[in-house]
Amino acid sequence: MSLQARLYLLLLGLAVLAIAINMVRTKRLRESYALLWLLVGVGLTLSPFIADHLDRVALWLGFPYAPSLLLMLAVIGLLLIIFLLSISISRNSEQIKTLIQEIGLLRHEVQRLQDQIAGQQAQPPAHELPHDPPSDEL
Repeated sequence: MSLQARLYLLLLGLAVLAIAINMVRTKRLRESYALLWLLVGVGLTLSPFIADHLDRVALWLGFPYAPSLLLMLAVIGLLLIIFLLSISISRNSEQIKTLIQEIGLLRHEVQRLQDQIAGQQAQPPAHELPHDPPSDEL
């Protein structure tokens, strides 16, 4: 790998690390997702230093072309990200469904209470009801 390619990988890794840390610090990225991006950043940062060893590992694992090992690792990483996001979407969908049901119940209760209050206001209070005058027939 050329010196220029190694430098680009190093800078890309440092940029990913800086962006991930900044997004966690500003609360725009949850820590559970940040861990994966920090691993990507560390991997990109270290890759220029271990590129020669990676060629040997790729051959040892049966990859005749070392970049194909990197491509496979990248695909596995993306599949892991997709899996984690799918879990998060499923969890959020259940929470949204529960919240919608609770909102419906609360709206029904509010409407019932408003109707009850309106019914009480339509009837005059007991102390304001007209009384029949006492009759003198006794």
